Amino acid sequence: MVKRRKFNHGSWEVQRERHHILSKMPPSADPPASPVGDVLPSLLRQLGLEERVWHQALLNEWPALVGEQLSRQTRPGQLDHKVLSIYVSHPAWLSELSRYGQKQLLENLQKRFGADRIKSIRLQLDPGKA
Repeated sequence: MVKRRKFNHGSWEVQRERHHILSKMPPSADPPASPVGDVLPSLLRQLGLEERVWHQALLNEWPALVGEQLSRQTRPGQLDHKVLSIYVSHPAWLSELSRYGQKQLLENLQKRFGADRIKSIRLQLDPGKA
């Protein structure tokens, strides 16, 4: 059932005549406004910006997710088929993370962004540092 606006019938007749409206009935009530938080995800998806916004959030939160010291030696790369590339600055750091830190790093990322978004991580030397 559609709610109708309360209206003054005489005023509606004047508006119909003034604006050449053919309909005898006034328009139905406007649909309720949606909170921006409900509309924004679908809008970003439609514009193709969802991944870019997510990646920017990852970059912003990187030091908090991995720790200050590790954030100076690593940076997140691209997410491809739910596998996140993580670039490491030096072979020694890469070896250390591969042996001891990979599982904890993945758990921290999944806790924040969800296991459905990040299934695994791939550690590799940073091509920008070569």
